[in-house]
Amino acid sequence: MLGIVLNIIGLIFVIISFIFIKTISKNEMNIYEEILIIEDNIKNYSLAIENILNNFDELLELSLGKLDSIDEQKKHKDNTKDFEEKPIEKTNPYNSKKKIIFKETSEETDSIENSYGKIIELKKIGLTNEEIAKKLNIGIREVEVFLKMWNNR
Repeated sequence: MLGIVLNIIGLIFVIISFIFIKTISKNEMNIYEEILIIEDNIKNYSLAIENILNNFDELLELSLGKLDSIDEQKKHKDNTKDFEEKPIEKTNPYNSKKKIIFKETSEETDSIENSYGKIIELKKIGLTNEEIAKKLNIGIREVEVFLKMWNNR
């Protein structure tokens, strides 16, 4: 009789254990499904961020292209004004060569100052020195030297 009562009590504990195991495994399965959903969300977010970065890079390239075209138009307008405003006069050829040389150096100075301004703008955007050098077609060392001089101001 005592053996039968102990067997019934043991059977009750086994049934209770199976119920607990089933609820715990259900909870674990729910947690696993949530983890899979989170993983899919992370993949989708990474793709979205990658698309945003690509779009931003394209926008940056487009903006720089527009700035370059505007600068080229201004230079072209300045050059046409120089041709229109030059009166024809008889002067010493040495003086005219001297004026041309000074004019070329002032144009070079303007283009150098313009590229330095672009270096500062691109650095403020967050580009690296190598990226700035590639975009402006100048040397990396020139960019680094200018930025060091600019930071020491």
